[in-house]
Amino acid sequence: MPNDREREPSNRPGSEPLTPVPLTPELADFLRTQSGITCLTQASDRGTLYVVKAPEREIASLRGTFPIRFRHELHDHPAAPVIRTVITLYDNPRRPLALETFTNVGDAAQREDYARLATQEELLMLFYDEQLRHRLSKRIPHPNRDALVAVLSRAHALAVTIPTDRFDFDRAKAAVLARTRL
Repeated sequence: MPNDREREPSNRPGSEPLTPVPLTPELADFLRTQSGITCLTQASDRGTLYVVKAPEREIASLRGTFPIRFRHELHDHPAAPVIRTVITLYDNPRRPLALETFTNVGDAAQREDYARLATQEELLMLFYDEQLRHRLSKRIPHPNRDALVAVLSRAHALAVTIPTDRFDFDRAKAAVLARTRL
């Protein structure tokens, strides 16, 4: 997938978002349990968002304009199909920040959130620091929505072939994590 250029018209270098977006209590509770850098999708009234929890020093380096690449991978595992989205932020070309998030098409809410991404002209990333303060927002043009639709369609086709009592996304995701690297 080609690199996408991001736009950040509402953020000035060194500034916080003009309109901070609070986390839902449930999402905040979950993120408090996560150490290190965490990325996940979240439904909102603005579509599906990418929510990132990262150290403040990492977030500070992400201000400004630079290439961002989204790659959607489908992993066919006997226990469940796994959609892995890798987001690479080239703020420092020698050491880009790579994030990953996983989608379980067997979960209706996750499947709908992922499908909603294909309808969005822009992807919105919200960055929160260790204290869960909203520090940065990025809007990224989303020109390759057809690839996302194809991945979701193939994942759903694979999922329906797996008997419900054998469907195990967590096991499949663990296998993907064991054989992939950021």
